[in-house]
Amino acid sequence: TVGMAATVSTGGLWPVDRQCCEVGNVIILSAEDDPSDTIRPRLEAAGADLSRVYILDAVTDSPSVGGDETPRAFNLKTDIAQLESMLKDIGGAALVIIDPVTAYLGNTDSHKNAEIRALLSPLAELAGQYGAAVVAVTHFNKSANTEALMRVTGSLAFVAAARAAYVVAKDPENEARRLFLPLKNNLGNDQTGLAFIVESAQVESMTGMIETSRVVWESSAVTVTAEEAMKPQVHDE
Repeated sequence: TVGMAATVSTGGLWPVDRQCCEVGNVIILSAEDDPSDTIRPRLEAAGADLSRVYILDAVTDSPSVGGDETPRAFNLKTDIAQLESMLKDIGGAALVIIDPVTAYLGNTDSHKNAEIRALLSPLAELAGQYGAAVVAVTHFNKSANTEALMRVTGSLAFVAAARAAYVVAKDPENEARRLFLPLKNNLGNDQTGLAFIVESAQVESMTGMIETSRVVWESSAVTVTAEEAMKPQVHDE
């Protein structure tokens, strides 16, 4: 996702097809990584334009009379209006990254299709209104002996509601290589995927050099399927 943010914020080239991206703003919601010691160094290592990247780390409610504003975690169920306000303030965004989406569900049951669809529908409408792509990251469950589609944590509505879904998996034949493979795609070709490695990098900070990493995409598409990459590597017996 940081690689995507760098491409969007600078108008860079997408991997393999080398199509030029239109420059746009990026909003990142990340519940797992610290902005200062993890996200920013990764963005710098990827060559992102930091002036176009905004991290939404909390929201504040209007204080009661005589009270103070108290920051709290963003909630997809109750805070879409705040996200829209942010989009208006920064002049719109081309990309909104939510990582992981399950951290922003509030009291929504992640395993109930109807609740997830009701949660994601206003987000999709907001994205359409502002012409933004929303990338929602989630994790795999532990059901190894099942098809790739069933490995997505929580309700199938996460995948069903998305226009495109991809898996990121280790290459079974190369531990250092990662595969970015289509799980479904309602808008384009889903016959090929991408491959990349994660390489170490260093960026400067006020307290010295920071060790970080960046994605390096391969120049050719790959034809490995999500099913093949996610297949268990051990025999049932």
